Amino acid sequence: MKKRCGKVSRTSYEGWSYRENRVTFVVLLLLIIVPVYLNGTTYTVINTNDTGAGSLRWAITQANNNSGPDIIDFNIPGAGPHTIFPLSPLPILWDSAGVFIDGLSEPGASTGANPPSTATLMIVVDGINAGAAHGFWIFNNFTAHNNIIQGLVINNFQQDGIRIQATPYGTFLNTVFCNFIGIGQSGMIPHGNGTNQGQLWAGVNIVCVPETLGLAFDNMVDGNLISDNYAEGVGIASCPPGDVYQNTVFNNYIGTDITGTTDFGNVHDGVYIGEGAHDNIVDGNLISGNDFEGVCIVGYAEIGIYTNSNIVFNNIIGLDIALAPLGNTMDGVSIGQYGNSYQGGFAEHNVIDSNTIAYNGNNGVTVWEQQFYNNFNADHNQIIRNAIYDNTLLGIDLGDNGVTANDGGDPDTGPNDGCNFPIITSANYSGGQTTISGTIDIDTDPTQAIVEIFRARIDPSGYGEGAVYLGFATPDGGGNWSTIVTGLSPGDTVTATTTDLNFNTSEFCNNVVVIDVGIEEDTGGKPVRYDLNQNVPNPFSNTTDIRYQISACPALQGEDGDNSKASLKIYNVIGRLIRQWDDATIKLSDHIIWDGTDNLGREVQPGVYFYRLEIDDFNVTKKMIVTR
Repeated sequence: MKKRCGKVSRTSYEGWSYRENRVTFVVLLLLIIVPVYLNGTTYTVINTNDTGAGSLRWAITQANNNSGPDIIDFNIPGAGPHTIFPLSPLPILWDSAGVFIDGLSEPGASTGANPPSTATLMIVVDGINAGAAHGFWIFNNFTAHNNIIQGLVINNFQQDGIRIQATPYGTFLNTVFCNFIGIGQSGMIPHGNGTNQGQLWAGVNIVCVPETLGLAFDNMVDGNLISDNYAEGVGIASCPPGDVYQNTVFNNYIGTDITGTTDFGNVHDGVYIGEGAHDNIVDGNLISGNDFEGVCIVGYAEIGIYTNSNIVFNNIIGLDIALAPLGNTMDGVSIGQYGNSYQGGFAEHNVIDSNTIAYNGNNGVTVWEQQFYNNFNADHNQIIRNAIYDNTLLGIDLGDNGVTANDGGDPDTGPNDGCNFPIITSANYSGGQTTISGTIDIDTDPTQAIVEIFRARIDPSGYGEGAVYLGFATPDGGGNWSTIVTGLSPGDTVTATTTDLNFNTSEFCNNVVVIDVGIEEDTGGKPVRYDLNQNVPNPFSNTTDIRYQISACPALQGEDGDNSKASLKIYNVIGRLIRQWDDATIKLSDHIIWDGTDNLGREVQPGVYFYRLEIDDFNVTKKMIVTR
């Protein structure tokens, strides 16, 4: 394995606080950083020349030599796009007051409503003639902050597309927004950076160089298309004695084209976090098609440096933007293991939360420990509330060695302390709800553990992956637990994980089939059945079939004066009523075909929706996904 550090080449999950911290950071950028430039000096790029007045090189040099904050905007005549070919490395962005390089100022450029997928960029900076160079390099000998690079196409450089390098007093509050990095101006043709593959470069690299004291923190990579780079899409590395932390990778497409459907994977990982980098957030990205891992979190075993407290939240990993297969070649998320090299380990207290992880070439999530050094260097990693399915091997694999059998009393060690998975003893369906019961056998207080329940995607191993998160249970002192969930039908299979009080998450447990035990009421011996099935297909793009059962209900059949009322309602993710069918329609059929329109006949937006069957005091709600 090539090293980023040396001469060879921290914070646990607290509810939703990290989401709030990211929002706070965005607000700081908007309220503090951007207004700094309003009274600054503006230098306008008016040609594609490599040197001379009006060139990009000239503008960067002027900004560096001006002591205050600066803006570099663009107004190149003629129809774009316009390509600038530097003949040598561009000047380093070293002015500590910062510069705002605004490619979106060029006429015809725009972010659109949802960058990067809607962006139109008109300024291309092509490094094919620049020699050994980064595209843009933020660094000086003291501090480097308040730089913004936006709206540029940056490709064909031998080294990093954008390099944000740690400085002794801190490289911070730099923003990389709405750029195409490693992809051509159309967003459809690969032109990766890192063409000199002698080292591990990246599309965007936030890094402290080896054996150098430096800090890099609170930088943001937001809304970019980052693909076809060698080695990583985004690299975050904290080579000691440096410290790289609290950086955010948000809302990017990493490894695809601009449509989010074509594989232009970065040659190694989509996002790499290593060598002691900590408290970084990877949130809301599409990370697919990459040639190693989707996200790799790995420590530095040779000197015992832990990569810890990083959060991977709400990403799509291994699917395209419409949730069709577009897998990363190896794992969706790898903790402690880099590529196909059994080195690394030393990764702890990381959180993998609320992601969709599917169709990857190895496991959905792998946790691997370097036991040559010790047996506790990849522990306390939480894998919670994710949708994990249809990966080639397992959903979660502790040790990358297949299903790890439980051991009595859970005394073993290994990745995540070898935490035992739960045992499901029953899954009984009745009246639209399923009661799931089971036990756990772990070496910590069971009352402080959480058992998460999932609808399983069946796997030949019998330990199928948790495709749909349904809820959780808290065991009693004897390890017994039970909970009631919705979203299941008889014949479905369920699985579960344990997360103990030390934040170790287990593998998925063996699957159990949901059994229909029915409902009986006092109706003269006549059974009463209410049921709501999962819509088919799900996800869907045109129409879906929502089936329900209300047979033998006395009130609905007119035997009690028809006093009860039934309805089927669809809500969006914020709880707003979108569509409903009332009593008369519901009673006439056993299903509804929904065409994805609201009550006014308007087509709804893609996303998550909830549908709910209501009959007097009885109700049941299920989730579905609309794609376009």
